[in-house]
Amino acid sequence: MALQLGQALGRGTRRAFSVSGVVALVLTICYQVVFVGALNTVIAGQLPASVQSSDTASIGVTFPLSTEVAATLGLVSLLFGVFVFLVIIRLLTRDVGQLSSLPGHLFTRRMGATFLSGLVVSVILTIVIPIGYVLLFIPGLFLTVSLQFSLFAVAVEDDGPIDALRRSWDLAQGNRWRLLALVVLFGILGGIGGAVGSLFSFVSPTVGQVASLLINSVLIILMYGILADSFVQLRGGPAASTDSLV
Repeated sequence: MALQLGQALGRGTRRAFSVSGVVALVLTICYQVVFVGALNTVIAGQLPASVQSSDTASIGVTFPLSTEVAATLGLVSLLFGVFVFLVIIRLLTRDVGQLSSLPGHLFTRRMGATFLSGLVVSVILTIVIPIGYVLLFIPGLFLTVSLQFSLFAVAVEDDGPIDALRRSWDLAQGNRWRLLALVVLFGILGGIGGAVGSLFSFVSPTVGQVASLLINSVLIILMYGILADSFVQLRGGPAASTDSLV
């Protein structure tokens, strides 16, 4: 099936700005703020005691926690992030008419096995795709395009890690140029969002970082909305209806 880019952009935007999209946005903001704050706190904890508090403040958002507690919080937030993106995918891949509802099964159905598969896939992608970019830029792009539906296959179709990677590869077949156009679009939007967020750094590093996180979160949900519609198109239909899963 050929991917209809115009439809993916239009309906994907509708998905992103639906009730489900707003819930996904809130989850994403919470995850990002906690993770970045924990990471900054760990970094601040490694600075020499002689460093003045004004210099520490230049790091950005920090929490009044010890380095050990902040490191633990950062790890927990990373794991929570996997859960968040699996739920986001389930929310946004449903039929457009269902996006104003928030059925509980989307947050719980087979979540133990799904989470473990999603975690394994996330680790694989985090390792494999950067290696592709380091070796040569083109292989990195090829892997990004070919494997970007892996988590969708885990969240929606209950695939294990290997099957999810294969499923994504198969879905991308014959549509890689169109999917590459989406990757380029996401890259441009990310660059613009980063530039706008950096302007707020003139107010203060913390304000700049918070602004960047908020803008980045909006762009992430927009990206997932577009990818969700692309996934729905390529698999031949939305995720199962709420009635069939209650």
